[in-house]
Amino acid sequence: MQIPERLIARGPIDAGIYLVSTPIGNLGDLTLRALRVLSSVDIVLAEDTRRARQLLTSYGLNPKLVAVHQHNEERLAPELVAQARDVPLALVSDAGTPLLSDPGLPLVREAIKQGVAIHPIPGASALLAATVVSGLAMDHMQFLGFLPHKGAGRATRLERGERSGGAMVLYEAANRIELMIRDLEKVCGGDREIVFCRELTKLHEQVWRGRVADATAWYQSSKDHAKGEYVVVVSAGQRQESQIDEDRVLRALVGVLPPSKAAKVAAEITGQSRRSLFERLERLNKPDD
Repeated sequence: MQIPERLIARGPIDAGIYLVSTPIGNLGDLTLRALRVLSSVDIVLAEDTRRARQLLTSYGLNPKLVAVHQHNEERLAPELVAQARDVPLALVSDAGTPLLSDPGLPLVREAIKQGVAIHPIPGASALLAATVVSGLAMDHMQFLGFLPHKGAGRATRLERGERSGGAMVLYEAANRIELMIRDLEKVCGGDREIVFCRELTKLHEQVWRGRVADATAWYQSSKDHAKGEYVVVVSAGQRQESQIDEDRVLRALVGVLPPSKAAKVAAEITGQSRRSLFERLERLNKPDD
């Protein structure tokens, strides 16, 4: 099949900021529209210009690259948006759809503030790829992104997702997967369904489905599992979102009772287990690392 030249030829496009989704592993997943945009702009904003250069070169493109990452995006956003009033700028992440656990939000907010056009260019997304391949019900889900590397913030994030009553989708580096499994078992229990997606769309794509209680044995079964990054999908729990703010109850009780007694009374009020509430109280009293 011959592709119409008008879909891929370089040519003028409107000024503004183009949020261009790039492949997450398979170069064939770049859309024709994304290819046209990238071939029509003179400047591409990228988190890692080296990775972006490799990607663009594979398509025969050589625009100017400007690094935009978490350490400079707040500072650069006003200048870049002002520039985008007159010329088109493309923003790409290292892989997938920009802004999903990647830089770019300050740029978009500044563009909204200045009234500069923003053009989303849909395409590959590890989040969407994992949810549709998981086989789990996704009518109600919460995207938690990357968990904090350590500290009470990890459990707090998972508990918030659990209280939502829907499925949870997370990103995690391979070297922290075992820690994630332990955290999930504490928060969700061992019987919850879980799906690990690694190397999505790549030659050695891997999807494992099972229970949280069996996940550690699977992870330890191959050294390859300790490489790369994962999208993790956890099935929805049975309990509905609590109408009681458990953290507020615990803070109120611990002001007048010893921690163990406070956890016992909180369990009677909320219907949650005394042990889980006591552990939660300990986390509330510890600052994040």
